[in-house]
Amino acid sequence: MTAWASIRRLLAAGTLAFAAFAIPLPASGAPEPRPVRPSKPTPTQLRELAEKAEKTGDWEAAFNNYCLLFVADRSALDVREKLNTALRHTQQLRRHRDPAFQQFVTGMPLDGGLDLLAEVFQKLPGMYADRDKATAQNLWAHAIRELDRAFGSPAFKQAFLDNPRSDKVDQFRAQLREHWARRPIADHKEARSGMRRLIAVAQDHFTLKAPAALAVEAASGACSGLDEYTVFLTPATGTEANAVPDLAAAGLYLGAIHDAVVIEGVTPNSWFALTYPHVRRGDRVVRANNRTIDPVTLPAVAGALRAPIEGAHHLDLRGAEDDAKIQVRIPVTIPSVYGTRMLPDKPVGYTRIGHFQASTPRDLDEALNALKTAGARAAVIDLRGNHGGSFLAAVETARRLLPTGLIVTTQGQVGEVANRAFSSVTGMAAHDVPIVLLIDAETASAAEVLAAALKDNNRATLVGVPSFGKGSVQYPLRLVTLDDVEPGSGKSGKAPKAGTVRVTIARLIAPTSGPITGTGVGPHLVEADPVLQLELAAEKAEELGHMPPGTPLPSPGAPMSP
Repeated sequence: MTAWASIRRLLAAGTLAFAAFAIPLPASGAPEPRPVRPSKPTPTQLRELAEKAEKTGDWEAAFNNYCLLFVADRSALDVREKLNTALRHTQQLRRHRDPAFQQFVTGMPLDGGLDLLAEVFQKLPGMYADRDKATAQNLWAHAIRELDRAFGSPAFKQAFLDNPRSDKVDQFRAQLREHWARRPIADHKEARSGMRRLIAVAQDHFTLKAPAALAVEAASGACSGLDEYTVFLTPATGTEANAVPDLAAAGLYLGAIHDAVVIEGVTPNSWFALTYPHVRRGDRVVRANNRTIDPVTLPAVAGALRAPIEGAHHLDLRGAEDDAKIQVRIPVTIPSVYGTRMLPDKPVGYTRIGHFQASTPRDLDEALNALKTAGARAAVIDLRGNHGGSFLAAVETARRLLPTGLIVTTQGQVGEVANRAFSSVTGMAAHDVPIVLLIDAETASAAEVLAAALKDNNRATLVGVPSFGKGSVQYPLRLVTLDDVEPGSGKSGKAPKAGTVRVTIARLIAPTSGPITGTGVGPHLVEADPVLQLELAAEKAEELGHMPPGTPLPSPGAPMSP
């Protein structure tokens, strides 16, 4: 599981603690009193829980609590680094416990593992966004640190070592830190030969069940050491039969509890949350795509989801207390722009961009045109929970809203993102309706490109909390060293055997506010409550809608009345 997938799954599962679903008005139109929300841990309590888990080596609990702390308190400057450290430990632990990973490395000859490591060292320096950080020497240092952590992991020792003595493990880890980490490595060939020697030394200390596991572990560390989004994925990652069915694009996460498959989480403001507001965490899946599943297990549901009906998944759900059945229909391809409507009692329209794909610019055109036809004098565009998607689609969406100006600059080495400035010259063709953007701590990547471009060009007012700060673009780099070669063509076969590196190929720089990574995009008006965010955005949009056409917005640094 990649970094962002891990974080968004956790935050969706914990949504009741930190966000509320949109509360629909009753049929009469009279406002309902807001429900009392369950108490949530304070940032101080979350930090205490996370640090306690760190000390006991419970990295998954530490990661979970640091995720929640990151959302709850963006002022804690050290949390992101602690979150990334816990993430690396958690990813490693899950890798070692994964039967598919164990099968991948145990069936691999040592030379195959060394070849895979060498390919990673050969290709990453020319692909990674910052070549100076992806030198062979730096990759080697990351690889050795990952091996050091692995030899301290009970899961790794159980899976790949044969009852090692603790004093032998401690001695070997000291050698890794004091000798092997300082070994000069100039290129991928020296990395391969150095790892062969290291594995030979390890075999003098231990009985290795799968020597290639050390080379694959080193390759994984070389990738994940660069940043939290660069990661090595085995060919089976995300495809094994026991994988949790992925309906994340819709905002729905499934999980297993005892003998049932249940709703593990619903992303706030997602397509699913807005379409089926009455579905709650803990509701059980009793039928999938017209198949009665008995017993209901994740593999069984995963199998049913491989057979959608007329372009959609059909789920029958029951509440935790066996209340009435709920039938839901989830399109295989989720619309990226949805929820378009006029807000009550205001000349203000609302639409949501859930993610960015090729159709997003056109779909936003249609949504804004429909709102203007309905009488909207201003629009609220909701980017909360938008984890990104297509970078180029976000750039084109910005051009639909920005008549002129710099959108984003990329820093990288590869193709269309090699140190390039993306600008808009749309002119009169751009939508001129006043815009208010809603952002939150899960607004990330391509969504931050749009938010930063509109903010820095003084085109929109931003409401919410600072965005996540994932200012980077990833590319799936297929590794081919273990693949079969097609006779006569010299090309790798269709079935990948060596895996993939999801590598960061570019850093994103906002027009005036600088790098997005780590800092994110800050709102003009800060409001943490999700319900109040929309109310505040609607009020600001109504205010902007009454301004004479062409009136410039106040500068981003100027105070703005709510």
